[in-house]
Order: sequence, then structure tokens, then C-alpha cells
Amino acid sequence: MKKRIYSILLACLLIAALAGCSKKAESSAADTTAAESQTTAEESKAADESTVADAEDAFTPFEDPNGMFTASYPGTPKEMKQSASSEGTAIDLYSYMLEQEDALYNVMYSDIPEGGNADPAAMLQGAVSNIPYTIEDSKDITLGEYMGKELKYSVPSGSDTITFYHRVYIAGDRIYQLQAVSATGERTPEIDKFFESFALTK
Repeated sequence: MKKRIYSILLACLLIAALAGCSKKAESSAADTTAAESQTTAEESKAADESTVADAEDAFTPFEDPNGMFTASYPGTPKEMKQSASSEGTAIDLYSYMLEQEDALYNVMYSDIPEGGNADPAAMLQGAVSNIPYTIEDSKDITLGEYMGKELKYSVPSGSDTITFYHRVYIAGDRIYQLQAVSATGERTPEIDKFFESFALTK
């Protein structure tokens, strides 16, 4: 998986959902990710090797340490925390990502800054319109009482592309995002299994 481009997108897409993905925010996200990748390179390599050893279909439940959600992964995801800025407000983004040789699964969440747009429909529309890539598919979804969007888009990477399957939910004062990638770009049964396993616990 093309980790560098993917990592830069993590915070950038959060900002897109909240207030638009500015160059300043994207730069901040890239700097944060670069610093983290240097300090965690050995841990990531060990986690990747461990994950590859797991059977592809061996999805097991995972609950994040803060008790916010549960989701099933084909292994144990790596916890990351990034900080970005939206219109002068600091935003902490928590990410739980598992990367395999041929797939990637990630759940992210962050609190919506005080004074942010209180209309979930408007925030979801902002998430779609501010993503700086062509949306190939978009549909409305729900998670219990909460509104959401499911998106598909492709990100150029040299002569290749990375196809993202992306779900966004506005749950009260928090925004959740799920992202999944397959090496072929096709939507696999494992991606559906990951998406459908997601549940809120707080």
C-alpha cells in the first residue's frame, strides 16, 4: 500500500469534512505524519509482518481504548493520533489503521470544534464537496439515528491510483470516518465486512 499518500490524506480529509481542506491544513498534516513515521517505522514494520501472517478472513472484534467504537479487523490495528488546524481551532484526530500487503482498513474520529456547523446534512455535503478528488460514487447511509455518506474516489500516485472506499458519519458532536483500500481497487467482501462491523459504543 502507498502509505505516504494515504497518511497525508488522513488529517486532510478530516478538515475537508469540517471546514474545507486548505493548503495550510494539508501541510500541517503532512509534517505531523512525517514526524510520526520516523519514530514509529520499526513498530509499523513489525505490525505489518504480524498482520500478513494472519489469515485474510480472520476478522476479529476490536474496541478502541477510549471506548468510542468497535469494529472487526483482520488483525490488530495500529493507533495513531494527529493534530491539525481548522480556522485556528486545533483538532485531534484518532486513527486505528491496519495495513496488509493487499489491503488497508482504518477508522478515524474527532470531536467537532465548538461553534462548528451544527447541521449534519450540511457537514456531510461539505465532506463530499471539499474532498480534492473526483467522487466516482456517493450515496446516503445511516448508522442507527445518525446520518452518513459513503464515497468512492481515486487518488493519483505517479502512474498508479489508489481507490478509496470511504464512509463518514456525523454522530452528535463527533465525526467518524471509515476508509478501506484494496490492492486491485475493487470493493472486496472484506471491505464490506469491515464497514458492516462498525458500531458506536459511546
